[in-house]
Amino acid sequence: MVFVTAMVALATLVFYGASNYGIGADQLCYYGAIFCVHPHWLAIATLLLVIWTLFLKVDRI
Repeated sequence: MVFVTAMVALATLVFYGASNYGIGADQLCYYGAIFCVHPHWLAIATLLLVIWTLFLKVDRI
């Protein structure tokens, strides 16, 4: 679960960079245009995954 959370966090950073700074925006925003317009949607998903991952780790203790 930590791996999935890290991958979604990385995708959030990539789409945020593409939408605000134009880093690779020509190729990236062609396929994921909705995430280039609204990168905070992925940030919300990342936050929920972090909370869920921490919940799963506390459950095992």
